[in-house]
Parts: sequence; C-alpha cells; structure tokens
Amino acid sequence: MELDDLTLNVLYLAHDMADAAIRRRVLTLKAGGASVTVAGFERGANVLADERDVTTVSLGQTADGRFAQRIGAVLAARMRLKRTLADIAAPDVIIARNLETLALAGRAVSMFSRRIPVVYECLDIHRLLLDEGMKGRLMRQAQRFFGRRASLLITSSPAFVDNFFKPRSGLDLPVLLLENKVLALEPEPVSEPILPRPPEPGKPWRIGWFGAIRCRKSLDMLIDFAARMDGKVEIVLRGRPAYSEFDDFDATVAAAPHVEFHGAYRNPEDLAAIYGDVQFAWAIDFFEEGLNSSWLLPNRLYEGGLYGAVPIALAGTETGRFVGKRGIGLVRNHVTPQTLEALFGEMTEARYVNLFSRLAAVERCQWVTGPAECRALVSRLVAQRPVAGRNVGRFNRAIVRWSMVLRSHSNAQMSEIRTLLVIPCLNEAATIAPLLHKLNGQRGDTDMLIVVADGGSQDGTPDIVQDLIPEIRDLVLIGNRKRIQSAAINLAVDRFGEDRDFLIRIDAHGDYPDDYCRTLLQEAVEMDADSVVVGMETIGFGTFQKATAVAQNSKLGNGGSKHRAGGGGEWVDHGHHALMRISAFRAVGGYDESFSHNEDAELDFRLRADAFRIWMTGKTYMTYYPRSTASALFRQYLAYGRGRAKNLVKHRTIPKLRQAIPLAVAPVVVAALLALLYWWAAVPMVVWAAACIGYGFWLAVGQKNPYGPLASLSAMIMHFAWSAGFWLELIGIRPRRIA
Repeated sequence: MELDDLTLNVLYLAHDMADAAIRRRVLTLKAGGASVTVAGFERGANVLADERDVTTVSLGQTADGRFAQRIGAVLAARMRLKRTLADIAAPDVIIARNLETLALAGRAVSMFSRRIPVVYECLDIHRLLLDEGMKGRLMRQAQRFFGRRASLLITSSPAFVDNFFKPRSGLDLPVLLLENKVLALEPEPVSEPILPRPPEPGKPWRIGWFGAIRCRKSLDMLIDFAARMDGKVEIVLRGRPAYSEFDDFDATVAAAPHVEFHGAYRNPEDLAAIYGDVQFAWAIDFFEEGLNSSWLLPNRLYEGGLYGAVPIALAGTETGRFVGKRGIGLVRNHVTPQTLEALFGEMTEARYVNLFSRLAAVERCQWVTGPAECRALVSRLVAQRPVAGRNVGRFNRAIVRWSMVLRSHSNAQMSEIRTLLVIPCLNEAATIAPLLHKLNGQRGDTDMLIVVADGGSQDGTPDIVQDLIPEIRDLVLIGNRKRIQSAAINLAVDRFGEDRDFLIRIDAHGDYPDDYCRTLLQEAVEMDADSVVVGMETIGFGTFQKATAVAQNSKLGNGGSKHRAGGGGEWVDHGHHALMRISAFRAVGGYDESFSHNEDAELDFRLRADAFRIWMTGKTYMTYYPRSTASALFRQYLAYGRGRAKNLVKHRTIPKLRQAIPLAVAPVVVAALLALLYWWAAVPMVVWAAACIGYGFWLAVGQKNPYGPLASLSAMIMHFAWSAGFWLELIGIRPRRIA
C-alpha cells in the first residue's frame, strides 16, 4: 500500500536467509507497507523461498552446529560490510535477527546514519547464551555490548522474556511480542469449515512433525513408538532437518517402519495440505531441554491449530501451558515410547472428535497474523525512527493514515476485546447518572464491564448507581472501604480483571467525548501500547473555578506538562491515566495504595522501569472540572505535593526543572518572615508574586481573558500548596487523615 510518496525502508539482517521464519517476517513487513532489503548469511539453497521482488545481499556462508566457523563468518562480513551494502538505499530501521547479525548492526548504522534505530529480533535463546561458564558469560557480555544500540526487542514467547531477557540478558529494552502465528494475507475464504478427519477403518492415526527438525530425542522416541504400534500409527516428517544434530538422518528415517519424510515445504502456501493429512501435531521439543525448548511457542503449534491438527505437548513447558490453558490438545507429564503407546492404544474416534472440536472452537485470530497486524508492526517500527525537520509532517501523516486503515480492518476485532471500565467515586450524585449513560452509549459491540467503586458516599451516589443496574447492562457497584482512587482500581482489577484485556480508568468528576473509550482501545491496539494517556482540557463554571481552569491550562499553572498542555501522538514518561493493559498493570503490582495522590506518576515510573510503553494520544482527551473554592484547591495541591515527595523518595529520582522551580515557593514564603529583620529576605517572594501577577495580566491583555488576574491568584495557591506539601512530606510532618 502506498501512502503518498513515503515508504519505510527496512534493512533486515538475517542469520539464515533460507529460514522460513525470515521469509515470513519479510512478507509481514511488506504487507504492512514497508520496503525490505535482506542482507544475510546463507546456510543452504532456497534463499527466501525464491521471493523475486525482495532484494537480497549475501553476507557469506555459515553452517549449523559450527559455532567457530560462524564467528569467523561474522568477522569477515563486518570487515567488508561497507562494500557489501554500498549499493542499497539508506534504511529507516535496521532489524537484526539473532546475535550474529546484531554484531553487524552497529557497523551498518555508522555507515548510513547514527540516528537509524536498531531492532533486535531473537526468537530462540541459543544454548551458549545460557551457559553458566566462561563461554556463556562472554556471550551475554557480547549481546549486551552489541545490543546497546538497540531500541526494541522482538521475541516470540513470554517465557523468553521471563526466564532470560529480564533476569539474565543485561538488555533493558521495550519488548514487542510477536508470536509465531501463520501469516494470512488473503481474506478468510468462504468455505466449509475444517472437519474432523478420523482415519478410515483399518487405517492408522497420523502424527505430523513439521518445521525445524532438530531434536534427536524426539526422532528416536517417535521411531520407537511407531514400531511398537506396528502400523496403527504413522509418523510424517516435513521440513528442514538440522543434519548436524543427527548421525545419519536420511538413513535412519528410511530404515524406520511407519515413518515418512517428505522434505521441505512452503510456508504458508502448503500448510493446509500438509496439516490436513494428519490428525495430530507433534509440539514437543527436547532440543536444549529445560531451557530454550521449555520456553518456546513453536510455529507448528499455530500451524496445527489453524488447520485442525490436535497438538501433543509436554507439561511444564510454555507450549504445554498454552495448550493446557485452552484445553485444546494432549498434554502429558511424561513422554516416552511406552506412554505414547498407551495413549494411542486407547485412542478412539469419539475421543479424537472431542479433542478436534475443542481445537476448532478457538477463534482464528489466535492462530493467524493478518493485514491489520502487519500494518501495526510497521507502525511500531515507524515510531522507533527519530523524526526531525521537514519530514515530521510527512511521517506523522503516514502514521495517522496507517492508523485509519488499521482501524477499518480492526473493527471486526474490537468485539473480541474484553474491557474493564472502573469509576472510583465519592459523593458524585450530581454527575454519576449522566456519566454512566454516556459511557453505556460508547460500548458499541465491545465487551465492557463497568464497575463503580464507591468510597462511602453520603449524598446518595450508591442508590443512583443501584437504580441504574437494571437499565445498564454489565454495570456493577462495589464498596471501596479504603476510599482512595488507587485502592478502588486495584480492588476492581482483583475482582473482575482476570479475563479482561484492558483497564479504562474514568474520573467521576470529569467529562468525555462520545468516542472516548473506542478511541483509547484503537490507539492501544494500533500502537501496541501498554498504557494510553490523554490530555486534559480544564473547564470551570463559577468565577473562581473559571480562573483556576485558566491557570491550570497555562504554563504558569502546569509548567508545560504534556498532558495539561494538550500534547499528543508521542511516547511519554507520564500522563493522565486513561487505559492500561491489565497484564502490564498486574505485572508491576498495580497502584501503590500508600499514595493518596500522585499514584499515577508512581505507577508510570514502574511501568517504564519494566520496559512497558506509554503512549499519549492526540485523538481524544478528557474534560476536567477543577476545585471551586480556594480552600479545596489548596488541600488538593497540598496532597499532590506530598505525593510527589513520596514518589521521589521511593524511587530516588531528581525533580525535573518544571517541578524544581515551584519547590522553592514555600521556602521563599517562609524566608520572607525574616523581612522583619532583613528587608531583602522578602525579595524572592516579591519577585515570585510579581511574576505570577504579571503573567495573569498578560493573559488578560494579550490573550483577552478576563479571568487572567484571578488566575494568577489560583496559580499562587497551587504553587505554595504543592511546595508546602512536598516539604512537609519530606521532613516527616504528615496529616492525621488523608486529604
């Protein structure tokens, strides 16, 4: 798809250009709108399955199992890289597949531009990276050294992240999880559904082992098992054997009864035929047992799932957990030729049909990567690119247009998203009913559970919500005994978040556009964001409230804060909380309930520390109504200051400049008391007050805003209260109750 004259140019550095996963990734990038050049090593023929419209550049020859030879090939490729890549266009992004090409990525960046981002793609954890000896330490140090330029990690299984990348790799990168799903670029065909295919009477059950065939233990086990079954089971092998892992693969298979090997196949073109030829898919791998093989989610799991081959998996592995959680296959605690013989000796057509039916009930999106996901990947890569100068508008427009296209393709998937919408409230009788009606009108075809967490309202708010439950579907009222918002959100997620994908947080004293929730969900899906934050438009009604709104919308009151200043369309450190992936929220432990205020900034710190990404959308916003009296405003900002101090102490951070300047206000005001002895002690306070008042009059005159002078008073209250709260918390003077 062409978007004006803009194309994202990707240089893909491949460890093995004959690897089917490389071809799939290249096709994914192309389908997403990228132009791809592949520079990689060759380990055999069939480079990219002979894709004719992809430019390929050979970096040299490597071989399976010959690690020293591969190191030499990488060093040689690095020395001649400038000459090798001389004729290709400068890329916008470099993707390096595996450590050996990551070692070349930095060299490639220096050739073209030091601003080109590097994405590290690692879909297997090599056993040397997991070695506990000197070799392993050197490998991990090399990965850490060459990965210092990377800005994103792509991997295929959450277990890789949990067991290696987070605890052991030394890399601190945002993670993009791209499962090994089947690439399906054509619309789903309108045809008869896949049906169970039990063998005809007298015919054997057929088990397929397809893809990368590298597990000697699996081969020996399946050969023994097939011999024991004496024609009641046949084993079908297809794919690329790792010949270095076997003594004589071809001779061994040829001599084995009831075992067939049919060679390589095209992925995804041949998948329907080869999986349609078997009833079961072997999804067990003992290669690097207990390590990589225990953590991966293999291609054959998704391929077999899509085409109705019931998976056979090993308990205690990530594949076993995947299959067991969904109840879609055979998960065995121990697998031997004897246990397989017992299992298939009792296999009946009825049991097989039951297993098949459970597998067939899984939605297709679990198994496939479609055009929408391809565009989402390319959009994520565009977001990695540093954009400056005259290209800003063009790239931003391209992202927006990709998003529009993606939205049209993802509408059908919106109904599959399960959302938990939480409204913490306390004495919100005036606003809760219209707010709930508005949110109910936004649900459309999405699965949305609305939870009102009441903190002990005395104005009838719970009664209003209770009366609306028969009228508004999936509306729940719960009590929040701790009263604060952070506790309300945590409670709702604990009770109702188990089977939900996203959390949307709603402030009961705010207002929202009619498409607020849907826009948040679309942004989360399109940008692959873990959190989506919004800007705030502050509006007042009474005189003081209007003046406070003017102050909070100005740099005098917000210090240039992006979510107050109306920013949008960028990755940020913090913003007004709107949406979060529940998995990310739970991964960092939810809100810290010791924070009555500033809990959002504290949570954002932990999200960023764990490599989760926060996207500030410019496509929607919330309307906020400020406090209507000076005393209420003072108490609010006093609590904000305390929260900021607690945040800095907890995480040992340094205030930003826009925070450090207001921090001086309370000490300056206190120091002004010394003016009774030394007149000059009042000068700093006078300068601050004059600056605030002057800014207010500038708003009145320059911006023609009649509330400007009074806004300066609101700003001074906010400055002083925030500063006072900060210092009171820091020196340990705490309130007896929560403000």
